[in-house]
Amino acid sequence: MFIGLAGPTGAGKTTLAQRLAERLGARLMRDPFVDNPALPKLYASGKTCTVALALQVELTFLALRVAQLREIHELLTQGTAVVADWSMAQQVVFAHTTLPPEDASRVRKTCVTWSDAAARPDLLIALTAPAPVLARRVAQRGRPMESALSTAYLEYLTHAFDTPLGDYASRVIRLDTSEFDAFNDEDVNALLARLPALERS
Repeated sequence: MFIGLAGPTGAGKTTLAQRLAERLGARLMRDPFVDNPALPKLYASGKTCTVALALQVELTFLALRVAQLREIHELLTQGTAVVADWSMAQQVVFAHTTLPPEDASRVRKTCVTWSDAAARPDLLIALTAPAPVLARRVAQRGRPMESALSTAYLEYLTHAFDTPLGDYASRVIRLDTSEFDAFNDEDVNALLARLPALERS
């Protein structure tokens, strides 16, 4: 069993992934964003970001995530369930917000290929929340690299994740985390009840 998550910055991907991994006895795989040295520069540059910088960010993420997909494939082969707080769908949506269409399309094709070849999620949980909620969460967690993210940018990201994501998982569930509390057992139980076959795996 492999569950991946997607959603804009501040949607609650890591928190939910941790809770699901605990409940399902699965291995948690974290987004390797801290290993991408170009990401803080991208966030700081805002609308003045160059194509070269955006491409550096996306290609670095692609390499990091392909390495994780290989590790996930090995874990699944050994019978270990995996919950990741990221997905190739995440990569594609962000690429389309930072890159010219031709480059973003190349990233998308590469992500689809690797998802199919290495490890395709059995379930993708696509998170969303209103931009003011995202902005509040981003401010509360206080990551320096995210300090320049505006509510307008988060609104843009939220709409970007409205795109169909079925190419990257066998099944997709959309979840508004402004109405869902990952720390509330009742909310988590209700989510798990929507995927009983996965819970038993």
